[in-house]
Amino acid sequence: MKLVKKNIQVELRTVIDDQGDKELSIIKQIGKYMKKDHIEVVTFIDKTDFGEVNNLITIQPNKVNMKRSGHITMNQQFIEGKVTECYYRHPYGAFHLEVDTLSIQHQILQEDREGKVVIEYETKLNGQEKRYHHLTLIYGGEKE
Repeated sequence: MKLVKKNIQVELRTVIDDQGDKELSIIKQIGKYMKKDHIEVVTFIDKTDFGEVNNLITIQPNKVNMKRSGHITMNQQFIEGKVTECYYRHPYGAFHLEVDTLSIQHQILQEDREGKVVIEYETKLNGQEKRYHHLTLIYGGEKE
């Protein structure tokens, strides 16, 4: 199959439910998109209070990998029905994350519709109580 590359709009929404206390995060950026065979890759730079963070999201059937580098580093794998582990590092320290991926829904980017990934998962931060997460990644709409 051929390699597809283009500039796109990216929106990453995360809702964290910590025992009824909900936190919403929305990131909107211009990014890059690549696709070959069954693998989609979305990259973008997020400007945080700590500085720039490079995001590399690899989307495959039933598996999503989110790698962040820069002022915040993390390599988080989501595999439906599996528990994975990673470390989240930022200027104030590092945290061990245990990630239990409950579901992954994926709509591949096409000419007539945006790409979309919805992931529901639970995390344990340094062995504490579980927190429920709902992540939505929407990507598409070519940008010059």
